[in-house]
Parts: sequence; C-alpha cells; structure tokens
Amino acid sequence: MEFRNALQIDPRFASAHHELARTYQSLKNPQAAFREFQEAVTLDPENLDAQLELAALLVAGAQFDQARSAVEKVLSANPNSARAHAILGETLVRNRPKAIDEFQKAVELNPHQIEYYVILGALYLASDRPTDAEALSRKAVQNNPNSPLAHTVLAQYYASQNNTSQEETELKTACSLDNHGVTPRLLLGRLYTTSRRLEDAEALYKGLKAAAPDDPQAYGALGLYYASSGQLDKAITEYRAIASAHPKDTAAKAALVELLLEEHHIEEAMQLNDEILKSTPDDPSALVSKARIFISRGQNREAVTTLQNAIKADPKSASASYFLGISQRSLGLIDLAKASFSRALELRPGMPEALTALSALEVKTGDLKEAQKHADTALATNPNSVPAYITEAQVSLANSDPKLSETRTREALRRDPTSLPALSMMLKLDMSRGTVRDSVQRLSELIQQNPKNAGLRFLLALAYFTLKDLPNSEASLQQAIALDPKTPEVHSLAANIAFAKGAREQGKAELRTAIAVSPARVSNYMALCSEYEREGDWEQAKKLCEQAHEIDSAAPIVADELAFLYLEHGGDVNVALGLAQEARQRLPNSPITADALGWAYYKLGSTKWALAQLKDCAQKVPSNPIFQYHLGMAYLASGRRDLAQRSLQAALADDPNFLYATAARDNLNKISKR
Repeated sequence: MEFRNALQIDPRFASAHHELARTYQSLKNPQAAFREFQEAVTLDPENLDAQLELAALLVAGAQFDQARSAVEKVLSANPNSARAHAILGETLVRNRPKAIDEFQKAVELNPHQIEYYVILGALYLASDRPTDAEALSRKAVQNNPNSPLAHTVLAQYYASQNNTSQEETELKTACSLDNHGVTPRLLLGRLYTTSRRLEDAEALYKGLKAAAPDDPQAYGALGLYYASSGQLDKAITEYRAIASAHPKDTAAKAALVELLLEEHHIEEAMQLNDEILKSTPDDPSALVSKARIFISRGQNREAVTTLQNAIKADPKSASASYFLGISQRSLGLIDLAKASFSRALELRPGMPEALTALSALEVKTGDLKEAQKHADTALATNPNSVPAYITEAQVSLANSDPKLSETRTREALRRDPTSLPALSMMLKLDMSRGTVRDSVQRLSELIQQNPKNAGLRFLLALAYFTLKDLPNSEASLQQAIALDPKTPEVHSLAANIAFAKGAREQGKAELRTAIAVSPARVSNYMALCSEYEREGDWEQAKKLCEQAHEIDSAAPIVADELAFLYLEHGGDVNVALGLAQEARQRLPNSPITADALGWAYYKLGSTKWALAQLKDCAQKVPSNPIFQYHLGMAYLASGRRDLAQRSLQAALADDPNFLYATAARDNLNKISKR
C-alpha cells in the first residue's frame, strides 16, 4: 500500500516500482511483479538487480530469448555477476555444454550459493559425467561445511549412484546441522523405508513432527508413511490427529477421506468430505470422493452426475474418469464405461486400476484378445498388480485353460494371500474340478490367522454350500454377517441356504434384503424372478426382470429372460423381439439366445426366420425338451407336419413332464388325426 501511495505521488519513481515488484513476488503474484520490474528497468536501465529479477521471471515463463537479452545487459556492465551467469545458464538448457560453462562461472564467482551446485550437478549427471558431479558435490561441502543444503546435495549425488551408506552419512550430517530441517529428514526417512528399516523410518517421522510442527510436509510425513506401508489403521489415527490439530489443512482432510473410504468408514468420510466441499464446492478431488460415497451406497446415477461435475472442474482428472467408468459399469452402460476407462488411461498412461477394469469388462463382453492385452500392460506397468493377475486368470479360464488360470491365481495369492477376488477365483477352479475341500482347508487356515475377516468367512460358507454342508455353511455365513453385515452377497447365499432347506419364504425374504442392500446387483433380481416364475406369479416375475434390465440393459441373459416373459405371459411381442435380438447380438453362439429369438419370430408369424434360429439351438442341445418343442411348433406352423411330429416326440422323450408337455401332446394328437 505504501509503495502504491509513493507511485501515486510520483509514477516515475523507479525504486518504488522495483520494491513494489519484490513485494508482489513475496505475495506470490508473478504477473504483477513482472509489470513492475519492467517499469523499474524502463525508468532506470542501470538498475542491474531489477534487470536480473526480470530475467528470472522471463526464464520462469520460458521466454528464453528475452531473458538472455536482459542478462547480457547486466553482464556487459558487470561480467562478474554470479547470478547473471546462472540465469544465462538457465536460458541455455537446450545447449547443455554452454549451460555447464555458465554455471561453472557462477560457482567460481559465488562458491556459497548452493543452488548453483545443485543445477550444475544435475547437468553433469545428464551429460553422463558422474565423476564431475561427485567432485562438484564434494566441493559444495568443502566450501560450505556448515551448510545442511550442501550435505543434502552430496547425499543426493550418492543416492543417484545407489551408494546408500554415504547417502545416509551425509543426510545425518545435514540433520545435525539443522535441528528443524525438513528436507534432509524426509530424504533420510525415504532411505530407511526403501531399505526396509521401518522402525528407524517411523521413529524419524515421529521426530520430524516435533522438529517442524507447523510445516505440512513435516507433520504429514508420519501419516503418509503409515498409508504407503499399508498400516491403514495407524494412518487413519494419525490423520485424524492432524485434522484436529490443523483444521484448515484441506489436503490432510482429503487424505483422511481417501483412507476412510478405503477402509469403508463411509459416514465419517462423508462428514469430512462435506466440510471440504462447503469451503470449496468445485474441489475436483472432493467431488470424486463424494461420488465414491455414492458408489458405495449403490447410488450410481448420483455418482455419474457428481463425476461429470468433477470432470468439468478438472478435465484432466484420471481418477474422475476412472470412477465414472465404475458407475457406468454398475448401471449397465458398458460402452460408456469402456470409453471412460480408456479416457482415464489417456490421462494417466498405465493406470493399473483402469487397465484391469477395462480388461475385466472385455472378459465380460467376450473380447478376450483385448482383455489379455490390457491385463498384460497392467502387469508390465506393475508386476505386483493383484487385480491384473486375477484378470489374466479370468481370461485363461474363458479360453479353456484352467491350468494357466490357476497359475495366475496363485501368483495373485502369493502377493496377497487374503485377496478375496483371488480366493474366489481359486474356489471357482476347485468347483470346476471337484476339489472344493482344498478351498475349505485354505480358507480355514487363513481365518485362523485373520479371525475378523468377514470376506474369508463368507467364502468358506460358499465352499461349504457347494459341498451341500448346510450346517457349516450357515454357521460360517452368520459369523461373516456378525463381523460385517454389509459383506457383499451374504443375503444371496442366505437365500440359497434357505431354498436348499425348503424354507422358500425365508429365501425370498433374504433376496429382498439382498436387493435392498445391493440395489445394483442384477443377479439378486433374477434369482427372485426365478422363484416367482416357479410359483407362477408371472406379474411379479416380469416386474423384477424389468428392474434388472433397467439396471443392466447390456446383460444378455436378462434381456433373453424378459423376452420370454413377454412372449409367454403378456407383453408387446415387438418389444420382446427387440430384446431377443439384443441378447443374440451379445451372445451370438448361445443356444439360449437363439431359442428366444426364434420363438419371438414364431410369435410374430415369421416361421422362416424362426426355423433358422430354432434349428441352430436344437442341433447344439438336442436333449433340451423346450428347444425341441419350439422347433416342432415352428415346423407345424410352416406345414411340415412330419418334422413337427419328430421334434415334439423328441421333446416328450427327453422329459415327459417338461413345462410344455401338455401342449406338445395336444399338438401331436392333432397331427395324428390329420
């Protein structure tokens, strides 16, 4: 304010422009600083300090030619200006030899400016001159023996050469020279962590909090260490303390929200995230976290809207595109989900989560070649990616290679022995070869080591159910529910146990609960739909199937079943045809979709098209009485009574009491009379 007042009195007061520019720099307003430096050097071309400040800002804006021009004016007046040579070196970054010459002059002229050593050392290393880089770093320490930064520079040289012993010595010296120094302690903590000296790292980060209690990097280092080393409970406790002690630290709150979401503490995460959004409604990270909360509750439409707003706020957010793909996948918008995952990969090439999510979608849609390619890329990016190994296992199984599938699954379990997707995959493999007891033993041993893991108990319940051991299955399931009532699919399995025991009403009630808990899980709707079909309650069956189709319009089995319900129990035949065509397009080799499409054509009177589809499915599965019945009826409609008679007789021979047995007999009688 005072410098502005001075300039109102005398707008040509060069020194006031210079000091105002420096003040703007302190206020982190480089644009205003640039304008004032320009005024200062225009009014007083002899002000060499202002010329250098202006040149430094031009370098920061990558305006190298203009910066070089300003620096050369200074050097013509003062050829021994170390700072001028350093700034000139920065303008010559594309001409490394000349840049090195200028920084060498800067170091010679001012051997106590450590930043010059830092840049010159980096130039030496980039030019494959490690010996010169080491000599320079030692010279920095020799000329500045009491400078923590000089010792840190030498430590970083040793780090580049993987000389951890010397790196540690120099960092410890830097720490001893500055009791409150943050940078050397952070680097030393990283060294301890990468060397697996975890107790030393933890102790150092605890001390760092006390050394610089008001520096976010310092007080946040311990929580970050806990999170990166997988100690999530400790990380949450630490970040809670930080959020309490530093309520204005939004970054710490955001980190805590992320951890809470990972550990499924949804309510606490939502409360904290709302606090962030209250102060900054367009914060992209907070919007992504809000969407994740919606996803966890099955509110995927709300998540999509929130993520679209996050992308508007930050179009380059890979996380926003990734979670948008997750929401779209849950809504059955498979093509949109693929596009969102692909966009995430454009923004963050090699993003493991996006690669594995895209690969899993391609497995689902039958594009196994692309699925394999993306899973391979995920593993190349991160050789320890458990989801990538699981996806490769799924691809191998879909390619009828169970041996390779098991190899990939075991690789996933070697990296994460309690990975529920990997254990589930192993259980699936054991089911296919009749070795489920191996999974029972494996899961039982893991539960002894992890007694509070609800997911493990659920998988054990599923394994027992496969063995038809209902008492043990029910006991394990109840233990899973007691540990975590929100464990996925517990109510679905409870329904299957109830049906197996003949308690059908209880089973239906469990499926209704499963739908309420996981409204986006289509399989629960279809299981309850099947139960109503068994009871002959076709309206309820149609209603549930319609809900399932609304959630996942791309699921061919849902579309196929809804088409049959419309064809057989009241509905628009043209809509049924569209559904059957959609299912057939997605599963072109399935006899079930061929049967649905053929029967729709039959209902519309297109017997030629009906026969083309129905012949295909009857040839593939000749023992299916419904396929034979449908084919017989299509032959009858086309006037080919002998073929109709053969198909209807085949249907009754396969199962005299199948669903349409009475109709088959009636039509055979009519054929005989004729």
